[in-house]
Amino acid sequence: MIEYATVAPLVCLEIYAATESSVVQTTIRHCTIFVVLTAQLAFYCIPANYLTNEAVAISDAIYSSNWYSHYLPSLTKPILFMIQNSQREIIITAGGILIINARTVLNVLKVAWSTCTVIKGIK
Repeated sequence: MIEYATVAPLVCLEIYAATESSVVQTTIRHCTIFVVLTAQLAFYCIPANYLTNEAVAISDAIYSSNWYSHYLPSLTKPILFMIQNSQREIIITAGGILIINARTVLNVLKVAWSTCTVIKGIK
């Protein structure tokens, strides 16, 4: 949660500073910081999205197997419970408030760009 709360405003400020700077070295510095901050946020969000997708894939893999075969009748009920439990979506959150996934990175970039545009419009 702290990562999200600090990176989002910093990304906005870096976009604004990069677009307002007239010196090339300063613009490159702000663009580099923007890329590092975005990568830092993506470092948490993209693996969380991958874990969520893999959890759903477990259900599909079990269902596609030959689970209903008569060779192991004692495993039919436990496998059905596994299928049922793995169909529930896993949601990784930050502090129980913010959902962490790839969409979070995109939302941060959208809000940062929109805020930067509003600030430029006010100026």
